[in-house]
Amino acid sequence: MKEYLKAQNKTTDAIISNTFSTNELERFSKSDYRWADNRSKQYSYRNVKKGEIYQFEFGKNFHPEMSYEHRGLVIGVKQKLLYVLPIFSYIPSKHSDVYHPVDFPHSKSDMFLLKSCDFSFITHDSVLKLNDIRTVSINRILYQQHGAIPLSSDTYQKIEELVLQKYFPNFWYSYTQMKQKPYQSEADIYKLEKTLKSLSMENEELKNRLSSDN
Repeated sequence: MKEYLKAQNKTTDAIISNTFSTNELERFSKSDYRWADNRSKQYSYRNVKKGEIYQFEFGKNFHPEMSYEHRGLVIGVKQKLLYVLPIFSYIPSKHSDVYHPVDFPHSKSDMFLLKSCDFSFITHDSVLKLNDIRTVSINRILYQQHGAIPLSSDTYQKIEELVLQKYFPNFWYSYTQMKQKPYQSEADIYKLEKTLKSLSMENEELKNRLSSDN
């Protein structure tokens, strides 16, 4: 109880000193309420799938981690745990460097631009935070957004590829090298066949010359 009161006093002091904006105060109050209201509830039964978009309560976290209520793209499901990439509003003046497969294909940014004209689940351009993958309980879901990113689409494939590159660069390098080996082997075989064909032709020409000399 002593530690709880100490924490409450600290929070109250921060509020009084205007550390929080009115908006953030409302958001973290909702976050605390949801946690207190749901922490002892049984896991919700949901058939969550990769590529789907949900509204999540990410809770209070340290900067620059994603906090409070935001959308998120599910990129993995493990029983009652979900692996999620947060989605937030795109502000061009603030997010000057973003990745987009068509508009900004050479960017190395950790933010993936999702255009509202391409996706039904957003009403304005948004950003997918590739370097802030979250492992969350299924109970953090507030509701499901309409629409999803099909797993077979180039967009989803590129998202997973970029996530692997950023989180597991050594694995990604080894994986791409391994994938190239069959193509390298095919190229080597082609070169050998070409060389063999050339040698066969030279051999045939040499035979013809020897025959004509005799």
